[in-house]
This record gives sequence, structure tokens and C-alpha cells, in this order.
Amino acid sequence: MSRVALIVNPAARRATGTEPSVLRAFHAAGMAPTVEYTRSAGDGVRAARDLAATHDRFFVLGGDGTVMEAATGLADAGSDAFIGILPGGTGNQLARALSIPLSPRRAVRALLAGDERRVDLAVLNGRRRVGIGAGVGLDAAMTAGAQGRLKRWLGVASYLVSATREAMHPRRFAVRAEVDGRVIEREGSVAMVLNLGCIFNGLLEVAPGVSLVDGMLDLVIVDARSLGDALAFSALEMFLRRRRADPRWTFAKGRHVSIQALDETIPRQADGDLIDDRQLSLVVAPGVGRLLVPRGVRII
Repeated sequence: MSRVALIVNPAARRATGTEPSVLRAFHAAGMAPTVEYTRSAGDGVRAARDLAATHDRFFVLGGDGTVMEAATGLADAGSDAFIGILPGGTGNQLARALSIPLSPRRAVRALLAGDERRVDLAVLNGRRRVGIGAGVGLDAAMTAGAQGRLKRWLGVASYLVSATREAMHPRRFAVRAEVDGRVIEREGSVAMVLNLGCIFNGLLEVAPGVSLVDGMLDLVIVDARSLGDALAFSALEMFLRRRRADPRWTFAKGRHVSIQALDETIPRQADGDLIDDRQLSLVVAPGVGRLLVPRGVRII
């Protein structure tokens, strides 16, 4: 009999309201999961680590950051348990990329009857597991601007509102990046290291050919000096995927990618969580992400 743990982040936008239906879905399948709640940053790591020895499947009702906290905790414990994502956050980009239903209740049923898959993760600064990516500049400012009441009212649209607001007057800074030992120095308004590049159900592709299963990470630096530059990147590169050389943006692939804004006041984020690390050094860990997916899903 599978021993199931459920980690719930009550601060996630959709978690508290959907928890009762999630528990009913488990009970209908004959399961009574051990439930742990997160209260602050790092609680997901602790919960997964503490439960790893007595549970062999984990479900996370929360956002992408909570999912990766659980992955970090399981890695700390040396566990090979698989994680099922129950989308309770705002963006839920990992769930979207894995074709997991955005209804947490439906996600329970789909994942219990689904498949086990391995995906790449990145290891940030030697410890934290990262599924989507990390960045400095406009993307972190967008995350910061989409908090609180705006996120509660608008949901995922809060990111669009915040991104537009930040792109009106983008803050440029000096970036030092290193890709497998090759140094890149330039100015930009955002610098990102990505493991997942196709977002919003594949509608937008942040970098060319980014994959969860290619054993590589992708560096993206965009020097948007105006809202027009930001819209050009969003429309031409991300939406239309017209890949042309342009001095305003830089792409590179590697297994070990680091980025640093020389101005320490530039905000930084990892998987949508604001962080304090000054330098973001990420190393790809091929196939270490053990995730449950709906049956027959093809991962790209």
C-alpha cells in the first residue's frame, strides 16, 4: 500500500479553497494522506525531509516554489519518492508544462492513474532545486510587483500587469554571466538561467529549444531600454519565435551557468520566489526530478 504525504502551502492563491476537494479525491481512491502545512519559506524542505523515510509518494498543493522546496527536502533525505503537483499557485508553470489539470481535484485523479517520469532540475548555489529557472532584474521585479492584493484579484493576469508596469521604465544594470567557463559581460534589464522555457501551456517560448529533458540550461539576457524593446522580445522571440540575431538579447546553452548583477540592489528570484543570493550559480542535474504526470504525457 502506497504511503502518501500531502504538503499544503496555505499562502498559495488557490490552495486553501481547494484542499477539501483534494482530500475527498484521495479518500475516494482509498488513501488518507499525511498532511503537512507550510508557514514560511523553507518549511516545504523540512516537511519533505522529515516525511521521506515513512512515505513513498508526495503531493504538493501549492505553487512552483513549494514543489521545488519538496524536491530539495527529498534530495536532502536521499529519497527516490516521486512528487505529484497539485496546482495551487498562481502561475503553475511546471503543472502546465506537464499537462497536469489545473483543477487540483482533477489533478489528484489524473496523477494517481498516471505515469512516473524523470526530468532535469537545476541545483542553485549548491543546494536548492530549481525547476523553472532563476533570474535577476525585470523578471524578479515583475514577481515582486505581482504580490498581495493584485495577485489575489487578478491571478495569473497580475504578472502581465506587473510586467507591463516594470517594462515602462526598465532598470538596466551590468551583468556578468558564465556559461561552462565562458564569460559574458554586458548590460541588460533581465538575465535568466532557465530549465523550463515554454510557459503558459507552450504559448510562449522564452529561449529557443529549451527542454526539461535535454541535460542543458539556457542563459537569456535581454537589454530592454524601453517598453518597445520589451514588447519586441515578447512578440518576436517568445510568441512568434522569429529567431534572429539581435544585439538587444543574448542566448547561450550550458551545463553550468551563473549570473550576477554587479548592482546588489537588483532583485533576484528562483522559481517565482524572491531570494537574497547575490550570485546565482546553477548546475544542471539531468533526470533527478521524479514527477508524476497524467498517463501518456510527452515531456519536451
